[in-house]
Amino acid sequence: MSVEVLDADKLSRLCPYGEFDGAEVGLLVPASGFADPIATTRSLGEGASRHGVEVIEGVQVTTIEVTGNRIQEVHTSTGRISTPLVVNCAGAWAGRIAALVGVELPIEIHRTPTSLFRRPQSIKPDAPVLSDGIYRVYLRSMGDQLLRAAHFGWAPDLADPDDYDETISQEQFVALRDATRQRYEGMRRTVFAGGFSALYDMTPDGHPIVGPVGEVDGFWCNCGWSGNGFASAPVLGKCLAQSILGQASDVDISLFRWPRDTAVTERPDLKWVYR
Repeated sequence: MSVEVLDADKLSRLCPYGEFDGAEVGLLVPASGFADPIATTRSLGEGASRHGVEVIEGVQVTTIEVTGNRIQEVHTSTGRISTPLVVNCAGAWAGRIAALVGVELPIEIHRTPTSLFRRPQSIKPDAPVLSDGIYRVYLRSMGDQLLRAAHFGWAPDLADPDDYDETISQEQFVALRDATRQRYEGMRRTVFAGGFSALYDMTPDGHPIVGPVGEVDGFWCNCGWSGNGFASAPVLGKCLAQSILGQASDVDISLFRWPRDTAVTERPDLKWVYR
């Protein structure tokens, strides 16, 4: 994927409605973009089904039976599944699944708000997606009339994934508008058009937990992505499958094991990754 480093002058030409300090630089990634996460998840599920995977929805895992440190069965709300292998990719519920085999994962569930705004006339519908590492805000078009904004950073708002506030508060909306107007003056008086809150499964160092975990044979994890797993999912899924099958992985994912290797450090910007 090609990446171009832009100085402040080039940034201003690319985004003439923005305000950039003379010392600032940016990265332009022409081939990047975004996708609908729900539609993408369903598309991946449908693709897996075409290759023989049985996808079962609306079923809760209640117990994982372990005998002699080996996975034996998964008990669900609709019956039992005999299996020697469990891959814990339960997102916000990953800590609960791990606890079923006696594994404690350092994952916190954080509620993260997203605000919708009427697009100011000064910002064109085809404006580049903004991922602002200075003001820690993400902004992109949502159709021709709306913009969506969200913070990125370590701002814990602990939540229960089964019972949390899915709305956005006045305080959160104001904070997002204030952050975006630092870069785009046109956002100062833009009209609030609603919002929502979702969940991130956050680890202390911002890295995911991937690989065999604990002393239970057959228990693998792929969780704790801290809001950054969407783009990495296809290649990571392939590499994890290779590792489970005992094959050489296309990419070394051993650094993501838990407990961490001492060579692994926190991600930059106080436990986060700039997106």
